[in-house]
Parts: sequence; C-alpha cells; structure tokens
Amino acid sequence: MRATRLLTASLLAVAFTACGGGGDAEAAVQALAADMLVFDSDRSGNHEIFVMKTDGTGAVPLTNDASYENWWPRLSPDRRKLLFYRAPRGKPERYDLASLGVVNVDGSGLTLLRAAGADGWALQGHGEWSPDGRSIAMFGGSATSPQIFVTDALGRSPAQLTSRPGVNTDVSWSPDGRTLLFNGCPGLPCSAQDYEIYAMPAAGGTPTRLTFNNVPDYDPYFSPDGTRIAWLTKSSATASMGLGAWGIYIANADGSGAHAVIDDGQINSKPAWSLDGRTLYFHRMVPLTAMRWGIYRIAPDGSGLTGLTTSAPGNNEYPSN
Repeated sequence: MRATRLLTASLLAVAFTACGGGGDAEAAVQALAADMLVFDSDRSGNHEIFVMKTDGTGAVPLTNDASYENWWPRLSPDRRKLLFYRAPRGKPERYDLASLGVVNVDGSGLTLLRAAGADGWALQGHGEWSPDGRSIAMFGGSATSPQIFVTDALGRSPAQLTSRPGVNTDVSWSPDGRTLLFNGCPGLPCSAQDYEIYAMPAAGGTPTRLTFNNVPDYDPYFSPDGTRIAWLTKSSATASMGLGAWGIYIANADGSGAHAVIDDGQINSKPAWSLDGRTLYFHRMVPLTAMRWGIYRIAPDGSGLTGLTTSAPGNNEYPSN
C-alpha cells in the first residue's frame, strides 16, 4: 500500500508543477482533484480502484488487495475521499456480498463503513455522497424489493425513504441536496423492463415519475447545474453478440425533452457528469471489436466521442469525476 501512496503522490506532484508551483501541498491536491477521474479496473487481475487524469493519462492504483474485487468509486464533495464497494475475489459486482468502504485520494486510510449484511440487509449498493458530504444515499434491504436509504457519512443510522413495491435502486442527489433520483417500478409485477426514473424529496415523500418509455432505465444523474438529467436505457433487446443495445439519454430535470446522447447499437453504460457539465464520462463495450469495458467521454450534444483507456489492458469501468 505504501508503494501505491508514493505513486499517487508523484501524480499529485505533476499536477502541482503544472499549476506553476508555489503554494503548499494542499494546493497540489486541489489542482489534481479538478482534473481527475476515479474508476475501477481489473488490469492487474482483480478489480482495483484507480485514479487518472481526465485525458486518460497517468493512471495509478488507489487500492491494492488481491483478496477483493473493488468497484464503484465515488469522490466526496471535498475531493479528499472516495466511497467504493468490495466483494471477495472472483465475485465482482455481487451486491449480496458487497461491503462499503472509504479511502483517501492518496490511497491511505482505507476504512470499512458497512459490512455485507449490516442492518440485516440482503444486499446494498450505489452509494452516493450528499452534496455537503454529511450523508450517503444508497439502496439496500430485501433481495426482492430493495429500498432507498440515507445514512450518515459513516454509513450508520440508515433512514428508509421509500416503501414501494418491487425494485428501488440507483439513487443519486440533486446538486442542492433537496432531491433524489432513483429507478423503480410503477407497481407489481416488477421486472427490469418496467424500471423507470423517479424523483423524490431528499427528506422523503411521494416520488414523481420522470420517464414513461417502458424499457429498462438505470443510473440517473443530475447535471451540476441541476437543469438536466442523464441516465442509461436499454434501447434494444437485440444487438451484436445478443447482449442488447444500451444508450445514454438526457432530458430536462422534469423528464421532458428526452433524447439520446449516444445510442449506436453498442453497450454504453453508467453516465457521470464532469464538474463543469460539459462532458459525460461512461464505460462502453463494442462486442464485435472487443469484449471488454473501456472508459469514454462524450459531450452532452453527442459530439466528441473519445476513448480514454483504449490502450489499457483489461476492463475499465465506473468513471467518476
């Protein structure tokens, strides 16, 4: 782990130098923080958490434990820590086995916040910091009908905000902290085909349905200015290699004006807005070219599709800025 911290410190030093020197170490951290992506990759064998520049260069690992699969890194609002999930090696993205951890952005101070099975939950996932960093929203509870919860910043004292039939997952915050987005079903029976995007008050209350497309919708996120949302949708059940086609869509915050950012018959997944709202980061697979995930960026108007990890080995997923 010490070697990991040294590598990350070197990357911080490069950013500090690029900003013209002067100031202190804190300035160096902040200089890099505005131009960094965290993501997970199995390039070393198991999934570890990495950080790299937003142009795809300078990737270094933040975690280093071959006993686990680590995924879903989410930077804290102050850019000093990140949440992530981990499960035993060989079982990536097993939300029934997932524990929630936090680590400093230099790779130090790894701490377990929520163990698998905490509070009697059968599964947990999609942890997201509140804009003030004082709370974490997540889904958890029953394996057949998970609900939306908010905990304190240490993953404790979960408060249940939904009590709806079917599946309720993929929660995220509005920039002002007043609203939560999530996906769920209008009623029973509930299957992935029925998943739609909802908004609800962060203090709890009646959800408002935002999408009405009758296809699976996942991972909704507000733009940094709160005027738009982006999300993932399954646009076709048939595509290359039989895996289906998945697109990233964008709409006004009330769900109106929905249109595709990218829906090209490939598998595009998990949008994440840049800090300035000018870019969407996501991971993508083009099955007839490569059966592995890579990290890409694109403008919200659909222009400028660029691969950031095309020369990197393995799968590279779940970017967060």
